[in-house]
Amino acid sequence: MKSPIYVLLFFAILFLVSCGSDEEAVTEPPIEIDPDPIPGKTTTYVADVKAIIDANCIECHSNPPTQSAPMSLVTYEDVKDAEVNGELYPRMFTSSFTRVMPPPEEGGRLPDATIKIIEDWIADGLLEQ
Repeated sequence: MKSPIYVLLFFAILFLVSCGSDEEAVTEPPIEIDPDPIPGKTTTYVADVKAIIDANCIECHSNPPTQSAPMSLVTYEDVKDAEVNGELYPRMFTSSFTRVMPPPEEGGRLPDATIKIIEDWIADGLLEQ
Protein backbone atom coordinates (compact mmCIF):
# COMPACT_ATOMS: atom_id res chain seq x y z
CA MET A 1 0.00 0.00 0.00
CA LYS A 2 2.91 2.35 -0.55
CA SER A 3 1.69 3.49 -3.95
CA PRO A 4 -0.93 5.98 -2.58
CA ILE A 5 1.86 7.71 -0.66
CA TYR A 6 3.95 7.98 -3.82
CA VAL A 7 0.98 9.35 -5.74
CA LEU A 8 0.32 11.97 -3.07
CA LEU A 9 4.00 12.86 -2.94
CA PHE A 10 4.10 13.19 -6.74
CA PHE A 11 1.12 15.55 -6.78
CA ALA A 12 2.48 17.58 -3.87
CA ILE A 13 5.78 18.09 -5.69
CA LEU A 14 3.98 18.90 -8.93
CA PHE A 15 1.86 21.49 -7.12
CA LEU A 16 4.87 23.14 -5.49
CA VAL A 17 6.83 23.28 -8.74
CA SER A 18 3.91 24.76 -10.67
CA CYS A 19 3.31 27.55 -8.16
CA GLY A 20 4.83 30.90 -8.97
CA SER A 21 4.26 34.53 -8.25
CA ASP A 22 1.31 36.39 -9.75
CA GLU A 23 3.75 38.61 -11.64
CA GLU A 24 5.19 35.61 -13.48
CA ALA A 25 1.70 34.38 -14.38
CA VAL A 26 0.83 37.60 -16.18
CA THR A 27 1.71 37.03 -19.79
CA GLU A 28 0.34 39.41 -22.34
CA PRO A 29 1.08 39.68 -26.01
CA PRO A 30 3.69 42.28 -26.91
CA ILE A 31 2.31 45.76 -27.40
CA GLU A 32 2.72 47.13 -30.87
CA ILE A 33 2.43 50.90 -31.28
CA ASP A 34 0.50 51.96 -34.38
CA PRO A 35 2.88 54.20 -36.40
CA ASP A 36 0.11 56.78 -36.91
CA PRO A 37 -2.82 56.20 -34.52
CA ILE A 38 -4.37 59.61 -35.21
CA PRO A 39 -3.62 60.42 -38.87
CA GLY A 40 -2.88 64.04 -39.66
CA LYS A 41 -2.28 65.03 -36.02
CA THR A 42 0.93 65.60 -34.12
CA THR A 43 0.26 64.87 -30.46
CA THR A 44 2.36 66.64 -27.83
CA TYR A 45 2.66 66.41 -24.08
CA VAL A 46 1.63 70.02 -23.41
CA ALA A 47 -1.31 70.13 -25.82
CA ASP A 48 -2.72 66.64 -25.33
CA VAL A 49 -1.09 64.33 -22.79
CA LYS A 50 -0.65 66.54 -19.72
CA ALA A 51 -4.41 66.94 -19.24
CA ILE A 52 -4.88 63.15 -19.33
CA ILE A 53 -2.10 62.57 -16.80
CA ASP A 54 -3.34 65.37 -14.54
CA ALA A 55 -6.92 64.08 -14.58
CA ASN A 56 -6.13 60.39 -14.13
CA CYS A 57 -2.70 59.88 -12.57
CA ILE A 58 -1.56 62.78 -10.39
CA GLU A 59 -3.68 61.78 -7.40
CA CYS A 60 -1.19 58.97 -6.70
CA HIS A 61 1.75 59.86 -8.98
CA SER A 62 2.35 63.22 -7.34
CA ASN A 63 5.67 64.49 -6.03
CA PRO A 64 6.25 62.68 -3.76
CA PRO A 65 4.15 59.76 -5.00
CA THR A 66 1.41 58.41 -2.70
CA GLN A 67 -0.64 55.19 -2.45
CA SER A 68 2.48 53.09 -3.18
CA ALA A 69 2.91 54.62 -6.65
CA PRO A 70 6.49 53.92 -7.78
CA MET A 71 7.14 57.21 -9.56
CA SER A 72 6.05 60.80 -9.97
CA LEU A 73 4.27 61.85 -13.17
CA VAL A 74 4.17 65.58 -12.43
CA THR A 75 6.52 66.89 -15.13
CA TYR A 76 7.06 66.20 -18.80
CA GLU A 77 10.39 64.54 -17.96
CA ASP A 78 8.69 62.30 -15.38
CA VAL A 79 6.08 61.12 -17.90
CA LYS A 80 8.61 60.71 -20.70
CA ASP A 81 10.93 58.69 -18.44
CA ALA A 82 8.01 56.49 -17.34
CA GLU A 83 7.24 55.72 -20.98
CA VAL A 84 10.87 55.12 -21.94
CA ASN A 85 11.16 52.71 -18.98
CA GLY A 86 8.04 50.81 -20.06
CA GLU A 87 5.88 51.88 -17.12
CA LEU A 88 3.32 54.16 -18.79
CA TYR A 89 1.61 52.90 -21.94
CA PRO A 90 1.76 49.17 -21.10
CA ARG A 91 -0.02 49.83 -17.77
CA MET A 92 -2.70 51.96 -19.46
CA PHE A 93 -3.14 49.58 -22.40
CA THR A 94 -3.30 46.30 -20.48
CA SER A 95 -6.54 44.46 -19.89
CA SER A 96 -5.09 42.76 -16.80
CA PHE A 97 -7.26 43.59 -13.80
CA THR A 98 -4.24 43.51 -11.47
CA ARG A 99 -1.88 45.62 -13.61
CA VAL A 100 -4.10 48.26 -15.23
CA MET A 101 -3.63 51.94 -14.45
CA PRO A 102 -5.57 53.71 -13.19
CA PRO A 103 -6.41 50.87 -10.80
CA PRO A 104 -9.94 49.45 -10.79
CA GLU A 105 -10.85 51.19 -7.55
CA GLU A 106 -9.97 54.49 -9.24
CA GLY A 107 -12.04 53.82 -12.36
CA GLY A 108 -9.89 51.27 -14.16
CA ARG A 109 -8.72 51.27 -17.74
CA LEU A 110 -9.00 54.56 -19.58
CA PRO A 111 -11.30 54.83 -22.60
CA ASP A 112 -9.78 53.59 -25.87
CA ALA A 113 -9.90 57.11 -27.36
CA THR A 114 -7.81 58.43 -24.46
CA ILE A 115 -5.31 55.57 -24.75
CA LYS A 116 -5.06 56.30 -28.49
CA ILE A 117 -3.90 59.86 -27.67
CA ILE A 118 -1.09 58.44 -25.52
CA GLU A 119 -0.24 55.98 -28.29
CA ASP A 120 -0.12 58.82 -30.84
CA TRP A 121 2.16 60.84 -28.55
CA ILE A 122 4.55 57.88 -28.40
CA ALA A 123 4.38 57.32 -32.16
CA ASP A 124 5.02 61.03 -32.77
CA GLY A 125 8.24 60.88 -30.73
CA LEU A 126 7.27 61.89 -27.16
CA LEU A 127 7.22 65.58 -28.11
CA GLU A 128 6.92 68.11 -25.32
CA GLN A 129 5.41 70.96 -27.40
